Amino acid sequence: MSQQQLTPLSQVLLAAGLVAASLPGWAQDANTTDRKAGVIQEVVVTAQKTAQPASKTPVALSVVSADDLKDAGITDARGLAEVTPNLQMGQESGKLQIAIRGVVSLDMTEKGDPSAAFNVDGAYVARFEAQMGAFLDLDRIEVLRGPQGTLYGRNATAGAINLITAKPAKLFGARIEGEIGNYGARRIEGMINVPINDVLSLRAAASKTQRDTYLNPGPNTDIPLESKSDYAGRVHLLAKISADSSLLLTAETSHQGGNGATPVPMGNFFTGTYIDRLPFSPPDTGNNIQNPVYIDRGSAAQRTTGLRFQATDAHRDNDANALRAEYKRSLGFAELTYQLAYMKSQVDEVQNGVYFGFPFRGEVPGTAESTSHELRLNSQGSGPLRWVAGAYLFDEKVHRDTIYRTFITAPFGSFTVTVPFNVDVRNKSKAVFGQATYALQPETRLTMGLRYTKDDKTGSDTLAGTPATPPATSSPAAYSTGVAFSNTSWKLGVDHDLTPGTMVFGSVATGYKAGGFNDQVTAGTYKPENLTAVELGVKSKLMQDRLQLTASLFHYDYKDMQLNSVVCRTNDPSTCGSVTTNAASSKINGAEIESRWLVSDNGQLRASVALTDAKFGTYKPNATDDWSGQRLDRAPRSVVSLGYSHRFNLESGADITATVGTRLNSGYTISDPAAGVRYGQPSFRKSDASLGWTSPDQKTQVQLFVKNIEDKITIESRVPGSFFIGDPRTYGVRASYSF
Repeated sequence: MSQQQLTPLSQVLLAAGLVAASLPGWAQDANTTDRKAGVIQEVVVTAQKTAQPASKTPVALSVVSADDLKDAGITDARGLAEVTPNLQMGQESGKLQIAIRGVVSLDMTEKGDPSAAFNVDGAYVARFEAQMGAFLDLDRIEVLRGPQGTLYGRNATAGAINLITAKPAKLFGARIEGEIGNYGARRIEGMINVPINDVLSLRAAASKTQRDTYLNPGPNTDIPLESKSDYAGRVHLLAKISADSSLLLTAETSHQGGNGATPVPMGNFFTGTYIDRLPFSPPDTGNNIQNPVYIDRGSAAQRTTGLRFQATDAHRDNDANALRAEYKRSLGFAELTYQLAYMKSQVDEVQNGVYFGFPFRGEVPGTAESTSHELRLNSQGSGPLRWVAGAYLFDEKVHRDTIYRTFITAPFGSFTVTVPFNVDVRNKSKAVFGQATYALQPETRLTMGLRYTKDDKTGSDTLAGTPATPPATSSPAAYSTGVAFSNTSWKLGVDHDLTPGTMVFGSVATGYKAGGFNDQVTAGTYKPENLTAVELGVKSKLMQDRLQLTASLFHYDYKDMQLNSVVCRTNDPSTCGSVTTNAASSKINGAEIESRWLVSDNGQLRASVALTDAKFGTYKPNATDDWSGQRLDRAPRSVVSLGYSHRFNLESGADITATVGTRLNSGYTISDPAAGVRYGQPSFRKSDASLGWTSPDQKTQVQLFVKNIEDKITIESRVPGSFFIGDPRTYGVRASYSF
């Protein structure tokens, strides 16, 4: 039976079977294995703004090490979904969409905010396109599931993703890696670590990645389709000023190049009658498909663009540059930390697409600048009380000078509808926060946290979708508006050591995402969304640390969800725009289990199961449709992962490691609330495999790999008339040398 034929119940039963097969070995947080010692090593994380073992951190947390990323062939954020339960990653028009446990942000415009806090070394990355940069010289990634309002603030209703880079060390080291694969893929990455003297250490890394398009051109042989030509670089300079203080300075750059974002027609995946056409739209295309029925046409057909694209100069030329500073000093009773981060991103894209059945061209230049400050005190000492307190300030300016052109063609005449925007958005946020943990008994701890946030968002657009008629400088649609919100987030939790290796925990926590305004005057503003989560969990190390288990149950009360659609005021495409509204409240319930088990000194089994029941309450997305009780978008009922790695020792001292893994997803929906249409991605399976050789001195590694063996193409996001899709089967060879 194929995965596509499995019912949700069958998948749950299969998940239970896989779990039972791997018991009693479970692990979640250990991301490094010391095979010589025959144990899974403990990992220290900073998920709660202070260093502590992952197995003693009472939150739903997954840790992915640099080795895990390399073994899985993950080079950017979208790949994290392959190794993290209840995490769905996608892209829309070159921007990252993060869904955790069914909580997601769909407003990818300059006025929108993410639902998950994306951080690099503690610095918040606000813009969706800047989150698409390459992973470079990382130490680990921490994925926190559930609202993180107390320590991470606004826009963390879904959770947080923390990228922690590798820092300078006191020993000289260097590494070079290379990769080639199908679709013309080639990547090179290098790192060097230099201890300059007793005070200064430097670490620098750089990478360059290129590949051809994954898409088939169809009739558009002269149109550049989405491809990749990226590079990234980072320099850390660490100064150990004294035994009690240090200063880390960082300069970072990331470039995303290649051809611009390219969607594929809805008809590649679904049959039905196109609807939401304008009076002059072609009969076989439109904004949506009525009563869509999924058809598996095969990878090649699903990747065919088949759209009458117009932008022969489509391209992507985006840059994100960052400067960061982190100062630490021990004050005896506490450690003082001050973090300063400045980021500037520049967008220069020309995109192809289809809009209500006609060729569409998007010209998207603009800039975004943000500055953040965080001042924090962390308690020191071995007493029963541990605490962290701080203040946070964020200031962001976004400018977009965008023009969207829809090309009306025969037999409806030949003319162009131009929809321009000249947008300036300013986001300001300030907060104070604190969290304390007190040991009621040596084995029982109580945690309380509180954060007060004040947000201000202003915006203006001299065009707002309607071209100005010279000599006028603005149009009747121009707007200037502002909104302000405040919120108090809190957390109450308790954790208890049943045994030295087993901890149980429970918590009630809240999260908050700021409200905002729409890019059309008549669409008005929308309220913040709020989420309250109840979580129960267990973390256990068993069999002399050869296996680990993490399991959790959660319940969400989700209010005033922010949903996004393209809405037209009239039958003229110049009146269409992205509109965010507050949906009804919803309930989300679920369970997660992660595991890692050293079945032998040379063999490791990994398994995870994520079950989610996410449904709207009473909700009518428009005047005629009723989605009450229906499932939320991007919230599969079940996701099951299973993988095994085995190392074979050779007489020469070298070794060969074989790894195979598969991920079964029960499917999900992607919807247009305004039209009342829901597109169902059926259940699917994606599997990976690799075979690696390591030299006797451990300096040289060569690996053959294949990803998405089934060549399964999945829909990731919807834009009018088309989808952005996942990657096809890829394969290749990568090699590295360390010295």
